Amino acid sequence: MSSKKTRDDIISFFENLFSRRFSEAEKTLIPVREKDLGNAEFKEGYLNALEGLLVSYRSGDERDFMNKAETDTKSMNSYKKQFRDFVKDGIHSQFDIGYFMAWSDLMQYRVDTKKKS
Repeated sequence: MSSKKTRDDIISFFENLFSRRFSEAEKTLIPVREKDLGNAEFKEGYLNALEGLLVSYRSGDERDFMNKAETDTKSMNSYKKQFRDFVKDGIHSQFDIGYFMAWSDLMQYRVDTKKKS
């Protein structure tokens, strides 16, 4: 993330998403869209993933990964590792790296919030 404020906005997005406050989640994406996340293609991929998460979670379609993924800590850490490995392997576009980094951040958020509860 480029700044603490950006990170806070993304965490707020996740909080609103999982609290099913979809309008608030959409509003928290506005300042993220205005931030400089470095590479424009990375930013596009990252935002595309966040917007997709919102649509998926809002729909509740159980065929979507977001709605059918295991949510125990071990599974979420495994997903996070897979997303991070994808990002690190160095053969993907900046769009793909941004996209999967957003998924990795989501899993990290889920793990962190599970630890707190």
